[in-house]
Amino acid sequence: MSRRLLDKLDQLIQLQKEQNSALDKITALLVGQQLLTECVDYQGKARTPEDCAEITIEGFSAALCLMSELEQRNKEYQYQKQEFFISNDDDEDEDDNESSGNTFPTSF
Repeated sequence: MSRRLLDKLDQLIQLQKEQNSALDKITALLVGQQLLTECVDYQGKARTPEDCAEITIEGFSAALCLMSELEQRNKEYQYQKQEFFISNDDDEDEDDNESSGNTFPTSF
């Protein structure tokens, strides 16, 4: 059994390496596309490499801020969902009461 587990883990690691390679290519393409877009300003004038790099860095920083904001909102949503919505555990308790023949609830 441990040999099968090791084989599966090796396969998982290989798949992750392939996925990371694909993600690296996608990232390179996106950064290249942004650099090409930013190398000419709205008036059609060429920008310096420093200006292009600065704009790209600002865009990356903005994306990090947006990602952080999204993660925070997801955490708040998960908290509210756990705090204010009925969980599935209550439904399972009701099923247990029905299967045991007890027709009266154990609590109100």
